[in-house]
Amino acid sequence: MADAEKFDIFKFFGSFTQMLPWVKTLRYTLGILGVGFIGLTIYRAYFMPTKREVTQIVAEAGSHVSLTKREEKGGITVTPFIEGYGFAESDKRTGAGAKAGVRIDF
Repeated sequence: MADAEKFDIFKFFGSFTQMLPWVKTLRYTLGILGVGFIGLTIYRAYFMPTKREVTQIVAEAGSHVSLTKREEKGGITVTPFIEGYGFAESDKRTGAGAKAGVRIDF
């Protein structure tokens, strides 16, 4: 049977002051949030139903028509986005990239 190291309470609480476990925890957290953000973006882009509004205005020539649009405020709206882009410079430099972010409307 292998010799196991005995549990030491001081070593356990001392590990919270070390930097490496916190860096690993932060890295895993950012990875999970990144995968969740990409999944939410794909869900909103392809599977979430959207409201389509069609406005038809029928009026005679010379009549005054006013259009009022009602906005529904439902608290806080979070809208993630990802934009891809490409570029070509005159000195033959080319490239591609992506921008990602979250828009929060109150």
